[in-house]
Amino acid sequence: MKSVSSKKFKYLSSVLFAMSLFGGMGHADSKDLSAVSTTFTYDIELLNTADGAEKVLNGLERQARQACRQVSMVSVGLTYDKVCAQDLLFQAVSQIGDASLAEEYAASDYYVEGTSERIQVAAR
Repeated sequence: MKSVSSKKFKYLSSVLFAMSLFGGMGHADSKDLSAVSTTFTYDIELLNTADGAEKVLNGLERQARQACRQVSMVSVGLTYDKVCAQDLLFQAVSQIGDASLAEEYAASDYYVEGTSERIQVAAR
């Protein structure tokens, strides 16, 4: 039986869950932040295959959505904070540094050119 190589890495991303429901960064300051910490796991070997980068990205997106879940009183149930997921994915893809994965990421719905204002506010 062949073992699967996987690599784990951990990111801490600060997000504003309340701002995603009620909008706007104008009222945000560091006391409004909720920290999200997640460990992404992916199969390194998949990045060596033709369609592997897409599979890795799909897995990373799913893990980011899970990490950024929140209870919503507006929609009554669990939702996820897309900006949080975008921040986590940006950091993950940047850290992995694989060209095929970066190309898949650039074509995805989660693509952003940099982290959000939330991380900048959290750093203050």
